[in-house]
Amino acid sequence: MAFEDKMDQLKSSMNNKAVNESPAPRISKSYTLKQDIANELANRAKEKELTASRYLEQLLKKEFDK
Repeated sequence: MAFEDKMDQLKSSMNNKAVNESPAPRISKSYTLKQDIANELANRAKEKELTASRYLEQLLKKEFDK
């Protein structure tokens, strides 16, 4: 019985979280980078202890938030 109660509690908390949050829409696109650019992106991201995609996201935010 305790397991079922815990599952019900988890389900209700998951449902509430989804209702309360309205995440920004994400666009899923695929782009191909030249090898030297991809390597430079990866190196710079590693210096900042980020993944290449997170680092690229930061660069794009700076560029578009002018």
